[in-house]
Amino acid sequence: MKLSELAAGANVELRGPDLDLPLVIRVDSRETKNGEGFVALRGERVDGHRFIPDVLKAGAALVVCEAASFQEEWGEQCPDCAFVLTPERCEYGLARLASAYAASLPELKEIVAITGSVGKTSTKNYTAALLEDHFRVHKTLGNYNTLIGCGVMVLAAPLDTQVLLLEMGANHKGEIAEIVRYLPPSAAAITEAVPVHLEGFGSLEGVLEAKTEILDSSALRCAVVNGDNALLASHAAKKAPPQTILFGRSGQVCFSQERCVWEKDHFSVDAILTGLDGLSFNTSLALAGVHQLYPLCCAIAIAGHLGLSSREIAASLPKCHCTAGRGEVKISASGAAILDESYNASPAAMKASLVSMGGKGIPGRRMLVLGEMLELGAATKALHEEVFACAREVSDDIFLYGSAWRLVDGTERYMYDRIEDLISAVDKKMPCEGDVILIKGSLGNHLDRVVKALEL
Repeated sequence: MKLSELAAGANVELRGPDLDLPLVIRVDSRETKNGEGFVALRGERVDGHRFIPDVLKAGAALVVCEAASFQEEWGEQCPDCAFVLTPERCEYGLARLASAYAASLPELKEIVAITGSVGKTSTKNYTAALLEDHFRVHKTLGNYNTLIGCGVMVLAAPLDTQVLLLEMGANHKGEIAEIVRYLPPSAAAITEAVPVHLEGFGSLEGVLEAKTEILDSSALRCAVVNGDNALLASHAAKKAPPQTILFGRSGQVCFSQERCVWEKDHFSVDAILTGLDGLSFNTSLALAGVHQLYPLCCAIAIAGHLGLSSREIAASLPKCHCTAGRGEVKISASGAAILDESYNASPAAMKASLVSMGGKGIPGRRMLVLGEMLELGAATKALHEEVFACAREVSDDIFLYGSAWRLVDGTERYMYDRIEDLISAVDKKMPCEGDVILIKGSLGNHLDRVVKALEL
């Protein structure tokens, strides 16, 4: 597909040679390689237009920039590079291009969008694992879940893509609504709505309003919603989607008789799952805890909506596993198991992980390395108090990192201000085979450094 075919409809100007899509597009000039595209985003601190000469030297094939900032000399110096000039901020021109490209994909059957306070990345990965034997799936990579990230991912979709699987995140109201306007999903899933990013949302009511924005899609045919959250289900019902599939312990897609045990070097979750067609089946998977059954059931509901039977889904379940930073188990140099939850942390996710650590089967010590939970606003102290109380009930050793923990009485003896000191403190406890070390915190805590220091 030619870039020129999309430019006019997207209200952007194309300068230089025409290009074929799809194309890998970067938002970081340092990562832009020969033959790739670059978007010159204008941030609060850094203006991406400053780095256009750098990406041109690196051999960029496409540059998306603001028309007002375009310099004719760039095109003269690099006649083989195409320039897309946007009349406003680049993210909107990029989004319009992505919208036009998605609408032009000849074999696209479904745009599936997933949001939620917790579990959206796991749901996306599980959904891809269930669908990939039946559809050509193109999914969001990493944390590309903003308007910019979704636009970049869509423009990299192969022409024969049948299912676009997008993750949509937000830390303030209106953010998901904006993405949905450009990339309206036909199926939208909400994994959960609990107190997170309260600095932006203000309250749980604000979280609910923001997450259900995904159901305002003009193309929506099906909503997949966590039915165990009554407030979320009620808010979703007000949007009156054409079809709603509820999942959880109750609903059309559900789990029951669940149990989580530690088996030598991983958690094992056993449960009976019921698919959208009403058929039930047993499963036993290496997941980080019973809480992982929610994103799994959400993925099963999406797969059922796309026509997969429970038998087909059951056959693909072994491909559903935790990824780095989200429950993957690694082994330390001393033989201890490391439960890597270093990518993100909310109060609900923290408590769920602590429930797993308090379960049966761990033969050795239960060691907790907990980072602070960010963006909780006025609720920061109370929510850290709740998590700390839970942590003390299930742990043999606790290590805390991040200034928010200082708001909680009794944390002083567990606090560490430097990652290096924290790693040293864990080492001094001499974790060994049979011990389990949970490492969990918000991405900004950089606890992945602890994981890397301890693992083999």
